[in-house]
Amino acid sequence: MKMDNKTLLFFLIILHSSLLLGQNDAAIIEKSSLYALPDNMPLQTKLLWSENGLLRKTKLFNVDRPKELILRKKMLQLHQKLALGTLGLLFAQGYLGSQLENAGSNYSKLSDNHALLGNIAIGSYFTSAMLSYTAPPAIRYNKKIDSIRIHRWLSIIHFSGMVALPYLGKRVSNPTKYNITYNQALKLHRNTAILTISSMTISAILTFLPF
Repeated sequence: MKMDNKTLLFFLIILHSSLLLGQNDAAIIEKSSLYALPDNMPLQTKLLWSENGLLRKTKLFNVDRPKELILRKKMLQLHQKLALGTLGLLFAQGYLGSQLENAGSNYSKLSDNHALLGNIAIGSYFTSAMLSYTAPPAIRYNKKIDSIRIHRWLSIIHFSGMVALPYLGKRVSNPTKYNITYNQALKLHRNTAILTISSMTISAILTFLPF
């Protein structure tokens, strides 16, 4: 059975049109996925950035995913820099804390410097945490356990530690007020500081791992 030129041309046009439509559909799906809000958003992100989130209700943040992703990148880059700076401050504060145990006549000066570093570290830490917790949602969130998810889990530990450390420091300064001994207060403060710094260090390392 022979096919004339007109019939062949007709089938080629149909085939070409089908391919174009398929490409357009794929482009539309890709574009719509870029503009759509992701599933499995963390709780705090969902409260702020879902379609009915608190920030959406202010009418200042209508869904505009490309702009949100640019804002997210800037916020998380600043979060990372502040977090690394905070970690350095905590290591320095920990060193001064170890010197305080046998400070002697230099105790007052070391104590003031230790407290100053602590205040700066706390301010830096919670600014960094705010940037992370309030950033717009990512393009997507993996359901599997990956480095970013572990990073978020560890943040619960070091966030709790940073909240507790100022209070535990007061117990070290005046243990009789809390009906404990100096050594008991110091041990709890030191162990909490070690746990906090360790979880922050692991959390920072995880952000550079490709899994």
